[in-house]
Amino acid sequence: MKHSSPAERTQWTHRFYQSGLSRPEFAAQHRLQLSTLQRWLRQNPVAGTAPSFAEIKLPKVTSRWAMEVIRSDGTVVRVSHDAPPALLQNLLAAC
Repeated sequence: MKHSSPAERTQWTHRFYQSGLSRPEFAAQHRLQLSTLQRWLRQNPVAGTAPSFAEIKLPKVTSRWAMEVIRSDGTVVRVSHDAPPALLQNLLAAC
């Protein structure tokens, strides 16, 4: 895409954030250069939707973590060794 307007770039960033796709997937699907998409996202940092959070009741943790998952966005999820399988399913669905 050549010479897009600021409004068009903002629309592309909104579409990216709503897509749920990774940057490379979105760029390929829409025939955009990955570097172009990344530049637009840097130029429009507030174009994304605010993250949503869901409260999850955790059992009292009295021991060390059995698992720790660190997502590419820096989010850390820790699970104790005695966490019920249903809790793990809820955590994975929320992530």
